[in-house]
Amino acid sequence: MRHFLILCSLLLLTAQAYAQDVILYTNGEERPGKVLGITPDSVTYLTTEAGRSDTVRLATSSVFLIRYANGTKELLTKPATAPTEQPMSKEEAYAQGRLDARKYYRAPGAFWGTYSATVLTGYGGPIVGVAVAASKPRPRNFVVPDAKRLQDPNYTAGYQRQAQRKKIGSAAGGFGAGVGTLAVVAAVMVAILVNTTHW
Repeated sequence: MRHFLILCSLLLLTAQAYAQDVILYTNGEERPGKVLGITPDSVTYLTTEAGRSDTVRLATSSVFLIRYANGTKELLTKPATAPTEQPMSKEEAYAQGRLDARKYYRAPGAFWGTYSATVLTGYGGPIVGVAVAASKPRPRNFVVPDAKRLQDPNYTAGYQRQAQRKKIGSAAGGFGAGVGTLAVVAAVMVAILVNTTHW
């Protein structure tokens, strides 16, 4: 048993002696070798490819990562960050504001205010609808995917214009739903009256 343990220990030591670092280039290529030194400008390593030993010096910018034989890793080149967003032209910002308003702006108050005024008073629906639709949407009610865009006056103008249209549409929808509700209520009342007064 003791001979077996000694043999296993020797095998492990031998395997560790042949363990190498792995240099990963920025182009994805991997090379085995023993890293000798790293400076801000270069990486020097010993390679034993094709049975011969050579010392290789590389620019640090061409090395992405070094995976050492002991399992630790050292990142030398930071991954490229996404390019910064180019500023939009006036027309693009305006169009993007309109698209975002179509997608994100909601005006439930315009719908329900006009609907309730129509159902409760009948004649008050158009008055409330016009008043609600005439008021401009407030920028604090804007829901946008990127708040920085609101700093662009062209984006804000496009968003506000489309939000105003959605608000008018919601008010008109509330008036239509109110008239529909009144029509159904009136039809039900007429049907009840006809059935109860029929001799």
